[in-house]
Amino acid sequence: MLSLQHSLKKLPVPSLEETLAKYLRSIESLTTPEELERSKALAKDFIKPGGLGQVLQQRLLDVDRAAPHNWLDDTWWISKAYHEWRVPLIVNSNWYILVNNETNHPKEFYPTAENPAYTTFQVKRAAHVTQQLLDYIDTLNSQNVPVDKTRAGPLCMRQYTQLIGFTRIPQHGCDRLVNTAFPSTSKHIILIIDDQLFKVDVCAKDGGRFLDGDMERQFLNAIKQLKQIKQSAPVGLLTCDDRDAWAVAREHLLVLDPTNRESMQVIEDSLFCIVLDSVAEPTKADPETNFSEWAKFGMHGHGGRNRWCDKSINLLFERDGKMVCYGEHSPCDALIPALIMDTIVRKPTDLNAASSNVDIEAPRHLPFVTDAKTQEHLKAASATIEALSKNSDCGIVHFKDYGVDFIKKYAKVSPDAYIQMALQLAYFKQTGEPCATYETGSTRQFLHGRTETIRTLSPDSLAFCKAMQNPSTTPEERVKLLRVATIAHSQYQKDAGNGKGCDRHLLGLRLCLQPGESHDLFKEPVFAKSTDFLLSTSGLFAGDYFTGTGFGCVSPNGYGINYMPGGKVIKFGIESKFDSKKTDTRAFGELIHQAFREMRAAVEQTLPEDLRKTSAKL
Repeated sequence: MLSLQHSLKKLPVPSLEETLAKYLRSIESLTTPEELERSKALAKDFIKPGGLGQVLQQRLLDVDRAAPHNWLDDTWWISKAYHEWRVPLIVNSNWYILVNNETNHPKEFYPTAENPAYTTFQVKRAAHVTQQLLDYIDTLNSQNVPVDKTRAGPLCMRQYTQLIGFTRIPQHGCDRLVNTAFPSTSKHIILIIDDQLFKVDVCAKDGGRFLDGDMERQFLNAIKQLKQIKQSAPVGLLTCDDRDAWAVAREHLLVLDPTNRESMQVIEDSLFCIVLDSVAEPTKADPETNFSEWAKFGMHGHGGRNRWCDKSINLLFERDGKMVCYGEHSPCDALIPALIMDTIVRKPTDLNAASSNVDIEAPRHLPFVTDAKTQEHLKAASATIEALSKNSDCGIVHFKDYGVDFIKKYAKVSPDAYIQMALQLAYFKQTGEPCATYETGSTRQFLHGRTETIRTLSPDSLAFCKAMQNPSTTPEERVKLLRVATIAHSQYQKDAGNGKGCDRHLLGLRLCLQPGESHDLFKEPVFAKSTDFLLSTSGLFAGDYFTGTGFGCVSPNGYGINYMPGGKVIKFGIESKFDSKKTDTRAFGELIHQAFREMRAAVEQTLPEDLRKTSAKL
């Protein structure tokens, strides 16, 4: 897995000239001619010989020289992008993946003998997926995961080592990560049921691994204990609160009683969390219904209950066996757990899983000692969660008319760029204007690479949107502008992947400013406007085993959009805010449908008659 790390180059520091040129082009569609000229003049002053830009560039080059792996990741990234952000993790930062129901998903659900709040299939599926993930962790620990590669070569695999056993802990002003070593020596997971946390060993006393039936037995044992233990306060709710508030509450718990430190450490040292939720009523498990409710469960759950938001992975199972993978974003990008989930959920649950006679340590309840102050903290956290949940307008959209197969064969453009233009068009339809747009670009071709911003909005994308909304333009004109816009987007995507976007470089330059230093380029209103990403987007792979994925919007008047481009279906997870007068998730989903259909119509009208007939089949 890590055999090609030595061959990866360090993330480059681009030249001032190429970064400023890229920045200026990206703001053309957001400015008046006068504003653009002023920004150009300020950029010229910034990069002039002896100017502040030249000084900052030299400081940044020194940062690069001192960085052992990656000037951004080694020095600033995790703190500036994640850990200094003080808002709650639910909705704002954590991601979710809705995993498809299984091929043998039952239509009826039967309560367990141990507790009628939980169902037998829920427990069986949770045990099976747990075992599948543990199998993958064995492969990970032995470094037998194949190296991810693109046409450009191998990709950095470090993020695969930054997921299992990781926990974000709240600290005043800036959080921290704690983790077990890689390969992880941890031999337990955390099971969360009815807001109670249990340490569950994943190996027998002799060190051997369990069978699925053994893991079922562990989970059923913990469910049975619910009636026997003295239940603790729902401390997991505190992980959903504002980060500074959680830091205060956590410190109070640690000082209050040493038992709390012991329980916290067991949680933080665990491999991952499994959640058996008992709130939702079992349904008929129809995968075509309740996508919005399912998305809400993935985004924030039932009032933030039954999850540990700081943990890198929570696998959540509802009473009807529906599964959600939920995780904390800072140690690695969501693509990595998505790839892992795509691997481990392919094998269906064995409804008659075998058990062994191995000697198993029973699950151990993790108690928390609390007091009146903790109850105040829990009350405040619940109010925070309720407000966030009520304001989160999230849903899943499946566009089924066509997918990547049609785009490749008949539009003959990059599928990702085509989807980005559809999102631009949908937003333009809704508002009548363009907006700053973020798309995640990967820099994993570099050592310890994470992401770069792909700025989708360009003069070319705006020209395409205007043409599509102008009834007098011909299909030929529309398709020509579509091709120009997608080529421009693909070039920016390539530049970003090569470490030559403008956002990370500009961030590094600004972080090199000393007290009292500033430049008017960064004070221009358009500079802030260009990073107020009203469309915050990220694309994954086809996701044939997923129903949807999602994350929160980064702007209170924008959308957070995660999409999976399949051959026949394109899936979108969308989130916006109910209190915004400018957004509406359901309406935006309909506009995405309209945009795709109008783009297909334009493409088909430019095709020869014989191709037009065959295109209708894709």
